[in-house]
Amino acid sequence: MQEVQEVFNKLKFASGKSLTRLLIAALESARLQIEAQAMRFVGAKLPPIKEESPGIADRFMNNLYNYFDELSSLTVKDTEIEPDDYDSLSLVDHDYLEAMIAMEGMVKNMRELEIKGFKSLTTRLETMFPNYRIDETTNPLDPEQIGDCFNESIRPLGLKAHYLLTIYREFNKSVFQNFEEVIAEANDLLIDNGVLPNLDITAEERARRKAQREEARAQLAEEQKLKEEEETAQLEARKRKNVRPKTELVEGLDAASPPQTEMFAMMQTLVKSLAENQSQSSALPVSGAVASDDIVADQQQLREQQNKLMGMLTDIQSNMLQSSQNTEVNASTIAQQISQNLESETTSGDIGPISAQSSDVINLVTLLYEAIWKDQSLPVVMKELIGRTQISIMKVALSDTSFFDKDQHPARLLLNEFALAGIAWTETEDFDNDPLYNKVKELVERVLGEADLSNAFLQSVLIELRKSVGEQTGTDATVEMRIREADDLRQNMDDIHTYVSQKVNERVLKGYLDPSIRSLLDTHIHDFLVKLVVREGINGASWKPVMSTIDVLLWTVQAEKQLGDRDRFERINPRLLDNLSKALEIGGASKTKITKIMRQLKQVQEYSFHKAEGATVNQRPAGETMTSEEAAVAKRSMREPPPLSRDDPYLRQVDKLPVGTWLEFRSTAGKPVRLTLASKIDSIDKLFFANNQGKKVIELTRMRLANELKIGSVKVVSKDSLVDRAMESVITNLKDSATDSDVATA
Repeated sequence: MQEVQEVFNKLKFASGKSLTRLLIAALESARLQIEAQAMRFVGAKLPPIKEESPGIADRFMNNLYNYFDELSSLTVKDTEIEPDDYDSLSLVDHDYLEAMIAMEGMVKNMRELEIKGFKSLTTRLETMFPNYRIDETTNPLDPEQIGDCFNESIRPLGLKAHYLLTIYREFNKSVFQNFEEVIAEANDLLIDNGVLPNLDITAEERARRKAQREEARAQLAEEQKLKEEEETAQLEARKRKNVRPKTELVEGLDAASPPQTEMFAMMQTLVKSLAENQSQSSALPVSGAVASDDIVADQQQLREQQNKLMGMLTDIQSNMLQSSQNTEVNASTIAQQISQNLESETTSGDIGPISAQSSDVINLVTLLYEAIWKDQSLPVVMKELIGRTQISIMKVALSDTSFFDKDQHPARLLLNEFALAGIAWTETEDFDNDPLYNKVKELVERVLGEADLSNAFLQSVLIELRKSVGEQTGTDATVEMRIREADDLRQNMDDIHTYVSQKVNERVLKGYLDPSIRSLLDTHIHDFLVKLVVREGINGASWKPVMSTIDVLLWTVQAEKQLGDRDRFERINPRLLDNLSKALEIGGASKTKITKIMRQLKQVQEYSFHKAEGATVNQRPAGETMTSEEAAVAKRSMREPPPLSRDDPYLRQVDKLPVGTWLEFRSTAGKPVRLTLASKIDSIDKLFFANNQGKKVIELTRMRLANELKIGSVKVVSKDSLVDRAMESVITNLKDSATDSDVATA
């Protein structure tokens, strides 16, 4: 393979050129649409799209290049938000709000479509940067990054919302609907330069697809030219006749395409590649000798063989149910039992040679469970519970290989939420008296005892698990589900009120809160948030900045203070009060009431600083307690850390941590304490961590957490879902094993 930086630069410039070409086509199409729409109005002033197109394209390309450079140089952007940036909070209507919501919808739709070739591209990028995780925040060709590049390139024009929606619609048509071509070109470029050339398709297939793309591109260019000529002629005709065109509705996004099977196909390729490179594939749990490609000729025979295979797995599963609860469940042991039964029944003629796909599924599920057993984020007791579901999940995947590709597959969600339910457990827990542990154990046994593992059954188990977890945290997970499924949000006002209350209570972190602030959250701010959800939905562009404002509010009134907090407070509070006033006004508070609330809030803020003087970290409000380990972790945060350089990789890691990440802290006694990142406030440079009961334990500056990660006193134990981590581990191990085999063969 050529030098990584040289290949990466080729990818950068080629992708930038392709995307910018599509962007220019979108702008030209939007210009014609807007001119046609403007004919309805006398003396309408048209936006200078044609004149500004070169500038938009330059900004777009430069923004995209910056994302590439950020990945290749591993430099850190300055994430601190200055106080003036609070003006950007979407507390009131403005022209960009609907356009930003439209872009979020486009990006969400792209993720649901599962872009063909995108997972292969991500795998290749991870090969080029082996010590760095490529995800939606770091991949320069992720749809969200592309959307951000476009947002920033179009923003300087200051266009009205109705113009922006037209431009965004054409951007979706031209760029996102042709995005698979860009990804295919990127994969081809990396393949041609030796980056995992045998990952997915053959050279002949690549050549055929490349020829098809070139032909389609030429045809598209010709159609675009004819379309522009036709629309220009129609526009001139309207001008002469003064004919008003029909009002054009903003078109929706295309219907979702059939689900892709890219991840499963890629993993199959890696398994086959490893098997071909080894005379005896000891790395594969199920021997390839039991598989046959010949039986696919007879579909009836294939179905009969599949039924017999399922029956054999059910027998093994029944034996597991009858075994002692203390018997250790091991992925490799189960695989050996499956392999032995297959060989025995094949020899006796009870079951014919299984298909290649069935063999691949058994191998891959086994490798997934081996990766789960090695996952450091899970306590052993949870590994044992999840390990017992191996054959059940194997049967699900044999019936539906989309298990490997669909993030929202019920079986994947169930495994992920099993893991999340017990992520904070330690080996010293009294599990017999833990209601959540007993519920997980009960549900695992229910899965083991179910013969028909349909999606409906798995969904019912998932809902019951979420309900049990919600009882522990005081939330109802089904509320959000009902809101998402509602056709008219105004018909679900009770659920919206409950949802808002739950989300606000999550921010409070179950600590002491002044009664006046509690009242403010439960009345005027609550009313404002309800209106926000009704207007935008629960994924609206305004929700995140508004909740960040609430985080800042809660921080300013908390009793615990740290070094430098007074300076931070004085810097951000004027803008905080201004935005709270806007929210209260929208929430229905009168000007007199707002003035009274602001005066009372200032008093609480000042009192919190006064109360913090001379206080120690272990002084908690009445009724609030900490374990000795949690207190030791919190006390350590009071010390000022040495500064790190702006491009330090640990600072970069902190910047990329999403809310919900679990980290393990070491107390002075050496005992681990697992906490979740409950919230981040960039404007005050703070991260807040809570235990599994939702109680705040510690707040750290960005610099403090980076230092803790650097010296090893803190480690990230879970950022992605369990199945995603396991699949990533399997793919990495298969690639490494295939590479080692190639080297040994050479």
